[in-house]
Amino acid sequence: MVLSERQRIEILKLLGCGDKIRSQAEVCALFNAKYPKNQISQGTVSKIFHKFEEYGTVHDLSRTGRARALNEEKKLDIASELLENPHTSTVSLARNHDAPRTTIRIFLKQEKYHPYKTLLDNITGQ
Repeated sequence: MVLSERQRIEILKLLGCGDKIRSQAEVCALFNAKYPKNQISQGTVSKIFHKFEEYGTVHDLSRTGRARALNEEKKLDIASELLENPHTSTVSLARNHDAPRTTIRIFLKQEKYHPYKTLLDNITGQ
């Protein structure tokens, strides 16, 4: 179950500060009473609190992962090359733009590209 940012902030508010500090078990019970469909455990309260202490935010942090083979700049370069020569093969596009041929093919399919349709046809939707 994923909590919204508003719910995470509410958990931090329920924990309190200064003289009104509550235990994690109390916060868990209060939250579960208010949101019966979103039951949380004491561990969830602990994780949210420690994440806030460490990073200063309750936002989801960016995650590491594999970089995309085609960024927006490469996509524009491929599109401009196809405007010059609509019958360019995916092999030559892959070679010219240093990207896998299958990635080029998937990109063209997502864009619904067909070499026999002119750019004007794509714009007007015919």
